[in-house]
Amino acid sequence: MSRFAFHQIALAGLLLSGSQFLAQAQTTSSSTTGSVVTTGIVGVTGAQTARLNVLNLQSVISGVIPELCPATLEFYDDTGALLKQVAVANILPATAASLVFKPPVPSAAANARAQIRAVVFTPSIDVSPVAVSTSTPIVPVGISCNVMASLEITDDSTGATHAFTTDLREMSPFRALPVSAAR
Repeated sequence: MSRFAFHQIALAGLLLSGSQFLAQAQTTSSSTTGSVVTTGIVGVTGAQTARLNVLNLQSVISGVIPELCPATLEFYDDTGALLKQVAVANILPATAASLVFKPPVPSAAANARAQIRAVVFTPSIDVSPVAVSTSTPIVPVGISCNVMASLEITDDSTGATHAFTTDLREMSPFRALPVSAAR
């Protein structure tokens, strides 16, 4: 293998292995791998409050120790700037965690809105399977806890819900095109 081809392969490997960190740097402050989901952009006025809820869908089973379920809940504006964040160390099975955001919108401005989106990051937790024999290789597996997120926009004066969604989409990881070998 030529020195040039080796460098191309090494560069491609670095780009591919680092892509997960590049994608998450734009989405969440965490540097670990996991699942990142987002809502679409919604408008919130100064008389409204946004609330991001995350429910751990793991069942409560008597006598069984539940899996760890950490999550980071975040709000971003339409330019990608982080507005508010909370890291939850563990959401117990069948319970929820929330993040409330009150936008800094001047109430005097007619039809003034903050354009925001909600993001939920659940890091992968390494799970090593038990080896059946010494000849069977053990491959650690990364799993994320199973959560359901919702975003609601409520009126501050009445408490009425103006908007509600559970439609979150997975954020696509950074993609690198393969480097073609020089001929």
